[in-house]
Amino acid sequence: MPKILAFLTIFIFSFALLPQETAPAEDAEPDKAAEEAAQEQAAEEEKPAEAETVPEKEPEPEKGPENNTPETTESSAENAETPEQEEELQDGQEFIAEEESATDTPLVKIQQGKPVKFFELYGYFNVANTFSYNMKLSGNNPYMASRNTINNVVTDETTGERVTRSTNEHVLNWAWLKLHLEPVINIAETMEIHTKLSIFGNTAMGADNYEFDKKENGLLRDAQLSTSANIVFEGLWGVFDTPIGQLKVGRMPFHWGLGILYSDGNKFNTLSSGNYLDRIQLTIPVMGFKIIPAFDLASTGLLDKYHDYFIDASQKDDGFNVSLMFTMQEDDPAVLENKILNEKTVVEVGAMVMFSWKGDTTGEWVKSDEQDGTVEPATDHFVDPDKVYAYTGQSAKLWKLDAWLNLHYKFFSLKTELAFLTGSIGKIRLEDGRDKSVKTQMVGWAADLGFRVIPKKFHIGLLTGIASPDDADYVQGDSWNTPGNAINNSSTKGDRTVENFRFNKDYNFNSALWNNFLGRFTAGYYASLTLTYFFLDDLKGYVGTTYSMALKENNSLGGKGLPNAIEPFIGIDYANKSGMRLGTRYQIGIPFSGLDTDEHDTSLFHYLNVYLGVVF
Repeated sequence: MPKILAFLTIFIFSFALLPQETAPAEDAEPDKAAEEAAQEQAAEEEKPAEAETVPEKEPEPEKGPENNTPETTESSAENAETPEQEEELQDGQEFIAEEESATDTPLVKIQQGKPVKFFELYGYFNVANTFSYNMKLSGNNPYMASRNTINNVVTDETTGERVTRSTNEHVLNWAWLKLHLEPVINIAETMEIHTKLSIFGNTAMGADNYEFDKKENGLLRDAQLSTSANIVFEGLWGVFDTPIGQLKVGRMPFHWGLGILYSDGNKFNTLSSGNYLDRIQLTIPVMGFKIIPAFDLASTGLLDKYHDYFIDASQKDDGFNVSLMFTMQEDDPAVLENKILNEKTVVEVGAMVMFSWKGDTTGEWVKSDEQDGTVEPATDHFVDPDKVYAYTGQSAKLWKLDAWLNLHYKFFSLKTELAFLTGSIGKIRLEDGRDKSVKTQMVGWAADLGFRVIPKKFHIGLLTGIASPDDADYVQGDSWNTPGNAINNSSTKGDRTVENFRFNKDYNFNSALWNNFLGRFTAGYYASLTLTYFFLDDLKGYVGTTYSMALKENNSLGGKGLPNAIEPFIGIDYANKSGMRLGTRYQIGIPFSGLDTDEHDTSLFHYLNVYLGVVF
């Protein structure tokens, strides 16, 4: 592995050291003089054209520092104009920023002969309120931790003793706000620094902490605490243009196809941060296509405190990804939308092969009891000096194959993605004491179909998808966590294969049951039909319904049936060109036998969301 890392380091720096277009050296005075003469001549030729655009009644004022355009005033201080350059600008000549050999100042980005903004900022602000009824699914929701913690301490009428009884709290309602920022720093014409962060992205309004309400932090406090991470940095990566393509290095968002395998979660009115990878990626354009090799540091495992920072405690628990992607698509959303509105046929495709591995010597850490010799998986992120850690081999090799297709033809559109995973993901110990490898073989497919019956007036949409099932029981109840329930840990059954494909948690298919209550859709089939009507260009309303079911009865939440629920919904959205966004959505769930358990039969559940914000 050190050889691989060394090779990648040399690979990156080789591009960074490649010669780029810079200002001529001092010994090339004739060429520099010729270039300046050509620039002056071009500026003189542009003068008449500029004069024609000015109204006759309002002669153009002389250019000076007080009349600079926003683009010129926002240039970096390192590239500020000298007095001689200001005089040239006053004469109507354009200034092209050049690299100063004495100070080694990098080239600034140039657009139409002027420096562009050194700092750019994108993002959105969102405030929303969510109302839910029976989010616990009548006690059958395995992901609601509060099903065991929200209880009442009461006095028993018969015995007079203080006892704890479960509450029947159906209504859960909370508000939240989020400012998502995506700053871009343009270092030079060929270099950028990107980052993503969220302010209050994980905060419910009314509290900044996860403490239970007590006398000292209840009504007497009457103010918000500052004990949680109200500012969360999600990504940081650099972008470098090289002679053969664009190089990206750092922690960056990753979205692929429809997002059933990898989704960046970068959507308005969501609390999710999406998928980020610590990656080295090179995008090579070839005749309208893109070839994208990438290397990821998937995990470092356990960390150890060293001085005042953390280091990797071991190389044996590290995991890696290497992938090769191929895409052909329109990068500019505005251009793509214009082609669709003009009924032009657009075809976009993508294919990816990713190999993930932990070497033969890698594995997982477990906590060891020195007295009885038992071990259990360690959930610690950092080394605890009071605990004894043991190491058990967990070599894994996993292949991920994924392909997607987008087709736009006249009034019809089709987006589809197919993902297949195969390989090994670790080991388990059977009842007879033998260690056996855990295999995986799963497939997932999704499609998004749209038909513009009356363009920009009435549209019909259909979302559908399927996730492979598993032989084990209750795997739909384990979809949010590790797929442990997908393995029958029995030497008699000998089931050592995880087969239930799990959709990405940020893939939304209009289901409150899965997108808001349960999490990752798995081991089943869904279909969602939506009818959308545009009252105005900025205002639309929609109605629809979503149906979901398990593919095997034993895979359902309670193991008692195939159909999960049917969920009608209705909503309205307003989005203007200034970036303002507001709307509301209501959905009701009619449960079927797939949500019932031996202890409880699930009753109706409701979901309501109201939001307001702005995109910039």
